[in-house]
Amino acid sequence: MPRRLAWFALVLSIGTVVAYVALVQKAMIVIPPIGYLGALAIAVVPAAVAMVRARGKLTVGIFVVCVLLLGFAIAFNVMLRVPPGPTAFVVGQPAPDFTLPDSTGRPASLAEYRGKKPVVLVFYRGYW
Repeated sequence: MPRRLAWFALVLSIGTVVAYVALVQKAMIVIPPIGYLGALAIAVVPAAVAMVRARGKLTVGIFVVCVLLLGFAIAFNVMLRVPPGPTAFVVGQPAPDFTLPDSTGRPASLAEYRGKKPVVLVFYRGYW
């Protein structure tokens, strides 16, 4: 019984990682962290139970793999949330000049409005 529990935990852990990669890369589905971190944390529980019931190379190895996958997933989640460095914009500093199309497609530059009118940028999703 402990071996089956350990194999179940391993399949759940690796399946979670494979499903996450497949869904994010192929289907472009955003998965909340509670989904993949929760599944990996749940997989650690049967691995731990299997290891306690029958301490052998297989159960300990699977437990270590499950814990490592959970640890890597937590580190990955933290790295996604932490910005890489200081932002290019500083509060109180003038915005850099740029040219973007307006709602009619005509190019609009920030330099055209600087010092003349307040500027509000609105980003909206394109056509459905």
